[in-house]
Amino acid sequence: MDIRQLNYFIRVVELGSFSRAAAFLHIAQSALSRQVNNLETELQERLLVRDGRGVTTTEAGDRLLGHARSLLDLHERTYEDMENARLGRTGSIAIGMPGSLSGTISTPLIRKLRGELPEAKVHVLTGRSTQLQESLISGRLDMAVLFDAPTNSMLEIHDLLEEKLHLFEKMPEGESEIEGPPLPLTALTDIPLIITSRPNRVREILETALAREGAKLLVDCELDALDTTFDLANDGFGRTVASLRVRKTTRTAKLLRIRRIVEPELVLKLQIVLRTRRLNNRLHDTAFRILRDLCLDIFKT
Repeated sequence: MDIRQLNYFIRVVELGSFSRAAAFLHIAQSALSRQVNNLETELQERLLVRDGRGVTTTEAGDRLLGHARSLLDLHERTYEDMENARLGRTGSIAIGMPGSLSGTISTPLIRKLRGELPEAKVHVLTGRSTQLQESLISGRLDMAVLFDAPTNSMLEIHDLLEEKLHLFEKMPEGESEIEGPPLPLTALTDIPLIITSRPNRVREILETALAREGAKLLVDCELDALDTTFDLANDGFGRTVASLRVRKTTRTAKLLRIRRIVEPELVLKLQIVLRTRRLNNRLHDTAFRILRDLCLDIFKT
């Protein structure tokens, strides 16, 4: 197996046929087919299903596709880093974060990186925590902002903040106090919630804590769009659970009444996570410092 074969395989999958991939790669279709067949023989797995409409991946092909993309990305970044070192350029940095943070962090982060590292190429990627963790391990990301990252020998975790979870609900008629009385955790079993679909760290914390009490979360609606979630809560269509950070990142959240969850209190950790094995250079050290200071400046209360 080599990089060329993996590149060929990716192009066939992405373009959906050997003929289109061969034209794109400027090679004979027979040669392309032979390289993919060699790959299947070496791995002892059927990777593609060929039919009259083109090609689709098998289960083994899907697994290889994820690995192949990560390896090609790392291959390209390795060449880029070596060339940058040879030419004296700063290089590139890839930083990941959940979509719930991107709108608040991305713009000031890029501005600060441009100010201190004007020649650096900056990649800011958004995704779910599980996707970001996989990208860190595979080398596609240099660092990421995550919530409660799992312990992993391939990841280096730096805690930033601890955020307590609160119930957010429509302000009761005639009341003006933003903070309502604390809410015992078990009371959530009687409150239909609007909440993010799995995998989601806040949801995992709630479900795990309730399971210890022999109870279950009462989910009324699943939404991945935070703005819509808080808009619905403000319209009285339900309640949701989040940390107070969302009052800074989501417009409607600051209009809602908040109630701290207690007995026990539930805590969400904001962290910066890096690969254990990584390039140690000025660019990465500077990017880490800027990202850390920015998160603390924006979210520390």
